Amino acid sequence: MRLYRHALLSLLAMVAVALAAGPAPFADGDTVCLIGDSITHGGLYHSYVALFYATRFPDRKVQFVNCGISGDSAAGGFARLDWDVLVHQPTVATIMMGMNDVNRGLYGKDEPDENNLKRRQEALDRHADSMRKMAEALVQAGVKPIFILPSIYDDTSTMDKPNLFGVNGALGICAEGAAKLAAQHQAGVVDFWGEMNRLTAVVQQADPTATIVGGDRVHPGPMGHFLMAYTFLAAQQLEGVVAALTVDAAAGQALAQDNCTVSDVEKTATGVRFVYLAKALPFPIPRGTEKALELVPFVAKMNQETLRVQGLAEGDYALLIDGQEVGVYAGKDLADGIDLAANPKTPQYQQAEEVAKVNGQRHGIESGSLRNIVAVERNLRREGVNLDEPEAREKAVAAYLERVANTPQIGYYKNSAERYLRDKAKEAELRQQWRDACARIFELNQPQPHTCELVRR
Repeated sequence: MRLYRHALLSLLAMVAVALAAGPAPFADGDTVCLIGDSITHGGLYHSYVALFYATRFPDRKVQFVNCGISGDSAAGGFARLDWDVLVHQPTVATIMMGMNDVNRGLYGKDEPDENNLKRRQEALDRHADSMRKMAEALVQAGVKPIFILPSIYDDTSTMDKPNLFGVNGALGICAEGAAKLAAQHQAGVVDFWGEMNRLTAVVQQADPTATIVGGDRVHPGPMGHFLMAYTFLAAQQLEGVVAALTVDAAAGQALAQDNCTVSDVEKTATGVRFVYLAKALPFPIPRGTEKALELVPFVAKMNQETLRVQGLAEGDYALLIDGQEVGVYAGKDLADGIDLAANPKTPQYQQAEEVAKVNGQRHGIESGSLRNIVAVERNLRREGVNLDEPEAREKAVAAYLERVANTPQIGYYKNSAERYLRDKAKEAELRQQWRDACARIFELNQPQPHTCELVRR
């Protein structure tokens, strides 16, 4: 019955997705606000998407703004639209909600009673109503919405973790509703739910205890977030090369130039020399995401920097870029084409790593500090606290900690409160650091010309 229900929900969600198109790629000048819960607040998928845009489209300044709050719901997202989302004047807003909306504590019961089933439906109804209101408000404000069908709750892994079976099915209902809203508003849709279910089935064929989300069945780690980022980019149909070039060493000329320019081609006594300027940088694979590359064709479809050199004599050739050796290749392999995108020795890969480093700093400031400030102040706003008065803030935080002192999550609440009081005092500085990091990315990501030389060994 469980497998049957999953299959039925998957079919419903796929039908709904078919009604909506993938989102258009982001354009130069876009500001993208990402509305969500903890999977967005502290998650990495949008950081990876931002890094892809920064490396693949250095001529587009796209601003990504994290608008996730841990523990939030669609109702909460709608309630904070004006002061937390629209204040950034976005041109685009992504919406991914559902994990908290479904009320996970209602699931995992083999024989739910009538009251339980009623509460489940009420939660789903509240979610649907809030998603509708949020979509209408964004469209009314002139913001293009993108509906991200929620990431999964892994209730198929046999891992040693209590299983609230039924949560993922409820998320499938949320996914179906979001896809229908996308079709209604002629908005883009990205199907995390369907794709993550598919990939989960793949990894669990080999290991039933495996998961592409975390050990809590909810929060993905770097691997899962990379899969989500790939799904997002694929929905935008961003397939294509970093660059591809073909050089004829014997004739001393460039034969093909895709997303790059090749100049000053010169036949030498031991090979060939030329100047290469790509219009993009390779995507540096983030640490901890390597296994994701076995599940999706990211390298083949989105991260190829291909060098082909014809007319070389047989033998092995050292490839020097700006005088530094980055590899040794057989002449036959060079004629067929070698992929430089994953070569960490190339100056273009090292430049991309610098971009990734600053992008990581940007993400860390936002998810680690700024979003925690917003999350705490959302609660203070509800209590009517004057946020401009430090004493009022501190008193309200202390009172809140007293109220939750005996809850199982007191450690999390205490840490969040302490970070809030610490970071609030330097909020202006943190926001400037975030803006500086955003600006620095668009200084570091500009491709540079490189002198390439093949020298026969």
